[in-house]
Amino acid sequence: MEKNIEVGFKTGDRVRKTGTQGPVGTVERVRIETMRETIKVDETEPPSVTVTVMWDNGTCSHFVPGGLEKI
Repeated sequence: MEKNIEVGFKTGDRVRKTGTQGPVGTVERVRIETMRETIKVDETEPPSVTVTVMWDNGTCSHFVPGGLEKI
């Protein structure tokens, strides 16, 4: 059973790179990757989270949640 994972971002959030005043964008997707229980080494392994951002200039990037901040 998959646990409820709090990422801090959701589709539609306005964001920018952490610690910058640079370009802003919109969260397009939050992806949470988990391993099958049968191949996990132990239960402490956290899921991988990727946030896809569509920047206002039309480019798209993928970040870990710690690389972004809401504006």
